Amino acid sequence: MPAHPAIAINGPGQQYLSLFDQVAALVDGWDAVALDAPAPDQVRVFFQTSSSRDNALAFLKQALGSVCQMSTVTVNDQDWAARSQASLGAVRAGRIVVAPPWARPETLPPGEFLVVVRPALGFGSGHHPSTRLALRGLQKLTTSGREVIDLGTGSGVLAVAAARLGARHVTALDRDPDAIASARETLAQNGLEREVSLKVADIDGLVHPSVPILLANLTGGALTRFAPALSRLTAPGGSMVLSGILAAEADVVIEAYAQTATLAWRAQEDEWVGMVWTVGPRA
Repeated sequence: MPAHPAIAINGPGQQYLSLFDQVAALVDGWDAVALDAPAPDQVRVFFQTSSSRDNALAFLKQALGSVCQMSTVTVNDQDWAARSQASLGAVRAGRIVVAPPWARPETLPPGEFLVVVRPALGFGSGHHPSTRLALRGLQKLTTSGREVIDLGTGSGVLAVAAARLGARHVTALDRDPDAIASARETLAQNGLEREVSLKVADIDGLVHPSVPILLANLTGGALTRFAPALSRLTAPGGSMVLSGILAAEADVVIEAYAQTATLAWRAQEDEWVGMVWTVGPRA
């Protein structure tokens, strides 16, 4: 049975930010592959390797050590999935219903679409505000018949949603092979293996033709860092759906994209912000 090195963190969140969201923002760039919250005051962060975990632990102790207790643990995948199955049901974001297989609705009203996802070691079960914001932003666009690229696809939620909304083809990328394996399972659950292509790739140095719609549910720091690349990957007149942005990071993200695009939509859920940008003509 696969086992995963992890950090267990116990402690309070901030006044307007849960412990889960606080840790999610901090571990960006530390090769974390998933987060899990067994209780409101507990978070576990999973890593590919023990060395990645140990490096992140030193950083997290600096950031949160005065208010949180931390320890290294090893968690088997079955245990993590069992906890998820016990607590997660279907969620709705506009016309998209995201459900695990055990909570799949038998019928949906006309005009609504189902995305089936089994929680696994990849972000994006649909239950986090950043995923819901990305789904809402996607539905602001005309998707039918258009090419879409999904950067940092995680479990493939956004890629499947784009396909459900009529995208001609979706290219879904992630630097984490485990996330791509999770996304492959999601495609099989939804019968969309032909409509979505999966690839292990990093945004750094990515070479890909520009597309009309780009999806990126990352973090505010990553979106700021990759702003030139994301703008280049989006065709002039096309749209970027960006999410994973903490409200405190929104102004920095806006500054990074305002040079090449126009903000067309912005929404906030709890302390998370989603945006849709329209890319201007090339300089």
